[in-house]
Amino acid sequence: MKRSINIDKTLLVLLAGGLLIRLAVAIPVFADMSRTASCYDAVSYNLLAHHILDGKGYSVSFHPPYKPNSTITPGYPAFLTAIYALTGRCKQAVIFVQIILNLIVLAMLYRFLKKRFGDKSCLWMGVLFIADLNMIMFCAILTTETLFTLLLVSLLITLIKCFKKERFGLAVVSGMLLGISTLVRPIVIYFAAPLLIYVFLSRFKWRKLAQWAVILGIQLAFITPWVIRNKVIFGEYFYTTISDVNLLRFHAAPLKAGLEGIPRDEAQLQLELEGTQGRTDFNEAGYYRRYGKAARRYLLKHPLPYIGTLFMGGLATLVYPLPMSDMGFYFRGPDNLPTPGVAQSVMVEVMRGRVFPALKIAWDERLHYFGLAVFIIFLAYSLYHLLKLGAGLRAYIVRGFGDPAMLLFLITGLYFLGLLGFGISPRMRVPLEPLLVSLAGIGIVSRRMRKQKSGRKVSKDVRE
Repeated sequence: MKRSINIDKTLLVLLAGGLLIRLAVAIPVFADMSRTASCYDAVSYNLLAHHILDGKGYSVSFHPPYKPNSTITPGYPAFLTAIYALTGRCKQAVIFVQIILNLIVLAMLYRFLKKRFGDKSCLWMGVLFIADLNMIMFCAILTTETLFTLLLVSLLITLIKCFKKERFGLAVVSGMLLGISTLVRPIVIYFAAPLLIYVFLSRFKWRKLAQWAVILGIQLAFITPWVIRNKVIFGEYFYTTISDVNLLRFHAAPLKAGLEGIPRDEAQLQLELEGTQGRTDFNEAGYYRRYGKAARRYLLKHPLPYIGTLFMGGLATLVYPLPMSDMGFYFRGPDNLPTPGVAQSVMVEVMRGRVFPALKIAWDERLHYFGLAVFIIFLAYSLYHLLKLGAGLRAYIVRGFGDPAMLLFLITGLYFLGLLGFGISPRMRVPLEPLLVSLAGIGIVSRRMRKQKSGRKVSKDVRE
């Protein structure tokens, strides 16, 4: 007797539509492969993969001696290297693989939402997902976003199942996903902390706490070899120095510039000089680690203004629709590209209460460059993004935190946005876009529930 295969035609239509849209948006990149490197990170990842294949070591140096790198974790370079090794260093192959990975995320979320929130929620999520330009663009750019998004969504879905079913096997899988995610993008290195909050808020049990400990232990097991590698090469125990670089450039320097009324570049230079004390005999990690210490000292001296910048930066990243610098590079090419890091300069002017200078910087360094067509795309997507945010907010207003997915999605979003400070870029929000479109899909179809009788119990699934 033959087994009947249940094919979800709606999902197939969404996947086909998503594939066509992603291939269409990738046309500028297929016409000019230099557009795969719309930010310097992409240049570094590509260079690392080539150097590894050429036997030049884990380095982003363009010329010998090829000094080892301390900022980039090995997950995405390994992914890129593997594809290059199999395809003869074909960037087009990377784009196709990343498009498929992004569509896998769509399929995972569709099935997840269908079980928990019904057919209409997963349909709306799918429609919003396939039209999300922020995710689509990064399918064709050589950065961590697409791979990391797949890992993050897989992790969250597994975590929800893990703590509901209380199975240690799922805790092991969750730990492995968290460990691999940390190797790809170190922003999740502290994710066990908000996960612990989730354990306590979602009907605490000691068994869940034990599962959390297993997840943390496996994550540490995955990243420890890289810490040992850094100790051997640079003489210090650390996971990555990118956190030190980011603390200086996107947290301490903009804050110092705003509080002391000096240019951001000058504030950054002062912190660098304070950290190194004029010495030049450090290796790369030595410099960055000392930069980070100077940045931390400054932030600890100004805790309240710093908390304010975290809130402002997170909110700005949540609301700001698209990374205009990357968008301009993607659609117009690398010629005469405006200066990067404009958002930080704009925010410094806003902190000083100088609105018109902030608008002038935005116009001179961004809007004037793009031209009418790209700017219209930006404005149209801005409206779409605001609708997503509104629908996602409605999901919480109508449904609250009755389902554990709603709670975990919110905690994850707050964790990511709270770490950004002045690093304002919708690129940083790409891994959160699947969560946002999921919440928006739930919010669109949700209806206000009638008041339940006071004695009625909440269902077992909701409570767990």
